[in-house]
Amino acid sequence: MELRQLRYFVEVARLKSYSLASKTLFITQSTISQQISKLEEELGVELLARDTRHVALSDYGEQFYPCALQVLEDARAGTDRIRDVMNLHVGTLSVGSTYAFSPLLKQTVLDFYRQFPTIKLNIIITSKEELMQKMLDRELDLALTYKSPVGDERIESHQLFQSRLCLIGRIGTLKGLGKEVTVQELSRYPLALPSKGLQSRDTVDSMLYTEDVNLDIRLEINSVRSLLDLVANSSLATMLSEEAIQGEKGLEAIPIAHPDGRMDGCYHYLKGSYHKMSAKKFVELLKQRNTSNHNYKLQ
Repeated sequence: MELRQLRYFVEVARLKSYSLASKTLFITQSTISQQISKLEEELGVELLARDTRHVALSDYGEQFYPCALQVLEDARAGTDRIRDVMNLHVGTLSVGSTYAFSPLLKQTVLDFYRQFPTIKLNIIITSKEELMQKMLDRELDLALTYKSPVGDERIESHQLFQSRLCLIGRIGTLKGLGKEVTVQELSRYPLALPSKGLQSRDTVDSMLYTEDVNLDIRLEINSVRSLLDLVANSSLATMLSEEAIQGEKGLEAIPIAHPDGRMDGCYHYLKGSYHKMSAKKFVELLKQRNTSNHNYKLQ
């Protein structure tokens, strides 16, 4: 039994097609078919049920498939461990982030590249839900999001910093406010908010769920970058974590006085998975960058 045979079998089973598998693996269909046949001969059973148009797992294949996946994952983890020993001269690191973490992520990526220029970085910026699914699918080594009220027991989470939801506006547009802004005072400002589904918006909705306040919402947008550009060039205000305006010029942030307005930043690993040395280095740089720009309490 060879790893390549397992890899061919897993890819055909996943795609339910020899032709699609040959394209993703960049080898011929005949090679895939030949190697899977050898694997079946060795096991003495048919793993894939085939006809002229369809490919599906047999009863034996359904039982063998998760075992093959685990063997391939163990082999990948072993390879990663060996590469880590090589002083981070080779390897790949996949990091996911929600939109609001982009400023901190950008600076950390630059720091990491300067120290480890030969490590390939794959950066994915999307919603927390998609990031967590990618973690479970082992497509990410590390994810950065704000803490959710309900966690996932399959994900290992660590607090990076403590933050709060803030009212954010162009300097000079938030006059008359103290060190904090009350929920009632939010109704005084025309607002541009992040779209529903983004973590900042979820925090806003959770905070206001039991509050009797009518907000003047002028627009919603699913891009934090575009949202900040709009706020910086208008009288509109928004509500995001203060982390979102790190490095932005011409904006100010005032924390919102509400117990449900906490937005603690976290980094996440897949529980029980091997933590790459490059991921640990990335987290170290993330903490250093955060400490140099904020007064948040690191855990």
